[in-house]
Amino acid sequence: MLRTRIITGTVYFAVIIGFFALRIIDTRLFGILVYAFSLFGTIEMVHAFSGNRKLADGQETEPTMPMSLSQKVLVYGYAILFTPSYYIAESIHVRAGYRCLLTLSFLFALVLLSFLVVDHRNTDLKGTGAALLCGFYPTAILSTTLLANDLPEGSALALLLIFVTSPVTDTFAFFVGSLVRGKKLCPTISPNKTISGAVGGIVFGSLASVLLYWLYTITTGYVYAGVFSGWAGAPWVLFALIGLFCSVMTEFGDLVESVIKRKAGIKDMGKLLPGHGGVLDRIDGTLYASTLIYLAFLLFVI
Repeated sequence: MLRTRIITGTVYFAVIIGFFALRIIDTRLFGILVYAFSLFGTIEMVHAFSGNRKLADGQETEPTMPMSLSQKVLVYGYAILFTPSYYIAESIHVRAGYRCLLTLSFLFALVLLSFLVVDHRNTDLKGTGAALLCGFYPTAILSTTLLANDLPEGSALALLLIFVTSPVTDTFAFFVGSLVRGKKLCPTISPNKTISGAVGGIVFGSLASVLLYWLYTITTGYVYAGVFSGWAGAPWVLFALIGLFCSVMTEFGDLVESVIKRKAGIKDMGKLLPGHGGVLDRIDGTLYASTLIYLAFLLFVI
């Protein structure tokens, strides 16, 4: 099991590195990775809520929050259109992409509510709520990764923080928790997580953020021009804080998905990544980290 997990993790990171390399050719190529996360994550979410569960005796249970066919089609359509519409809008007018995403999301919610009337025989409030959640998580949240990829300054650094700090937090939370053990963090939600592991993940995640900033500046010549840029220590303090809060959000994102899986009655969100589960099992913390890092760069770094 551990060997499979390591192999899958290595392949996953090789794919991430490959897309970082493609950014050198055209930053828009990184959007392909985000698009894949959106599509596979949406499939996993819809199946988690509307799929049947097989019991040990071979019998099947009813779906947790069944969605109608029209709701599923709309959720998949939203995920299919989301990333391409962003880049199409950007190609027509600079900085129009986020407005296009806001409009698309508004229409998604509006049409979904309309189904309560036009498809009232097959839809209900529970299915509507499930469809809204499947649209927001992960597709709408991934918009922050698209926006981080297009930041006017330091976009590569922002993406590195998203895709390195979060896994570092997860990895060291696991190893420190396994070695030190101790009191459980949230035993009713995720019984394997410990307070010691959470602290270890936060410490190493913060260090990773500072290290990434240092390596990025010496390899690219990047000059920090954010808040308090006149003070030499400002970027070091800021990126340590970004790493700290990114690590906290990563671990919180893990707990959020643990609750979703527990409520849906499943162990893993999917089987695409052997040893890890599904795509959402891999990027759950990254989704929350992406949002925090994008906002931090928007407000304090650029």
